[in-house]
Amino acid sequence: MKERYNSIEGLRVISCFAIIAMHILYNTSYGLSGNIVWDRIIPSWTWFVYLFLMISGFGMCAGYLERMQKGTISMEDFYKKRYKKILPFFGFLILIAVVMEHSISAIFEASVELPMLHGLLPNNHMSLLGVCWTLGVIFLFYLLFPFFSWLMKNKKTAWLTLIASLWINYVCENYFFGEEYVTETFTPRHSFIYCIPLFVAGGLIYLYRKEIRTFCSKFRWIALALCVVATVLWYVVTDSISGVEIFFIKTLLIFSLWLSYAVGVDSKFLGCKFMRYFSGISMEMYLAQMIIFRVVEKLGLLYVFGNSGVGGWISFAFSFILTVVGLVVFIQGFRLAVKIFTKIKDKKFSKTV
Repeated sequence: MKERYNSIEGLRVISCFAIIAMHILYNTSYGLSGNIVWDRIIPSWTWFVYLFLMISGFGMCAGYLERMQKGTISMEDFYKKRYKKILPFFGFLILIAVVMEHSISAIFEASVELPMLHGLLPNNHMSLLGVCWTLGVIFLFYLLFPFFSWLMKNKKTAWLTLIASLWINYVCENYFFGEEYVTETFTPRHSFIYCIPLFVAGGLIYLYRKEIRTFCSKFRWIALALCVVATVLWYVVTDSISGVEIFFIKTLLIFSLWLSYAVGVDSKFLGCKFMRYFSGISMEMYLAQMIIFRVVEKLGLLYVFGNSGVGGWISFAFSFILTVVGLVVFIQGFRLAVKIFTKIKDKKFSKTV
């Protein structure tokens, strides 16, 4: 029987909501600065994308690692499933963006984004759908998963892989991502090779899932306390020590703790129906968030309750709710349209047969 990790659903939703809120902050002009929440906490939510990547590493291992290692899965079916799951909705978003942009550069970008190969570009910084760099990194991980599964064949090789990937991450940050090798618009986390430790960490947590569950079953509140303390320390500890950058390491550690907690604990909150529903559409929400936000912006609904003070916070919350509701309507509308189209196609096919 396939193991279920319902608490991870909640982590995925929290990450998605946090990233949407962060993008609203950076694309509006609310006069809410001057406090730690607006100036420090919400901007830091951009790094929840790392948790997305770690969850992808864990999820792929949970679904395919053993079958991949035993050779009981068809590679054709594996890759078909990846495209079938993502391409229809993503392709629809690309079509909308190309129509709105109607430029040759949009067509060029779409040509690489549609097959989801933009993660292979030397500078994975696409403007057509600004957030789709994440999909480029994740899909490249899917393409390389057979090799990844070999690296995860046991705990020893997995640890060696993590150490090697952290060294590569360090070398990239301090050598290859200098002006001699990359452009001014280059962003380190847009590079798959930079993000490898996140996928490996997710895989390691999968390999230790039984030990993690045993620990959390005995010391659930200690595990939660470790996560909370680590979260506070993430904000307190500086990003570098004696000139050595530790930001990536400390971010990797905090999300490893939270993912381990979600794996080890069946949380009623993280695994509730609300979380399971939004987790099921989280990728679509992430990809379509800016399109729906721009609709809210065009309708003049960003500052309904004011721009600053209490009214500004209410307006910010209202904009967030409108964006989320709009995303649900948009995604469900798309899924309904696909179902109707499929039924019509199937009826036509049955008649011809």
